[in-house]
Amino acid sequence: MGHRTTHLTTHLTTAVGAVFVAALVGACDAQPPTELSSTASVTVDGKNTNVAVVKCSQVQWYRKIHIGGDFAGATVFVDGRGAKPLAESVRIQNMSGFTGMYSQGGQGDANTSVSGKSFTITGTAHGYKFDKPNDPVTASFKITVSC
Repeated sequence: MGHRTTHLTTHLTTAVGAVFVAALVGACDAQPPTELSSTASVTVDGKNTNVAVVKCSQVQWYRKIHIGGDFAGATVFVDGRGAKPLAESVRIQNMSGFTGMYSQGGQGDANTSVSGKSFTITGTAHGYKFDKPNDPVTASFKITVSC
């Protein structure tokens, strides 16, 4: 029985070591997101919201645009693999009293246009208004950002 326990312990130690090395190599090989400087404006249902904090990052062909903070802001994911960049999702949180989301293949719509380093994403998102959280609504949005 002692031989089997030692044999099992050796295999277990080897397996754990292999997983650790694979994780370490994978972490070294992974490219960190590229930070991009940026500016942005967000309009929800015709009401423009001033935004002081904008962060753009890119990993391979995907760009994440985060506007605002944790309490109020917008997050956009853009897929740049095709001939024309495509907004895969837009999440709006407490902007002009609206919280909602557009997701490709779900409800709402979004159009993405690009001019140089500037993106304009327009469309509709489904969600709710702050003053009536139990009533579902659709809001139009326009996000213009330079990354």
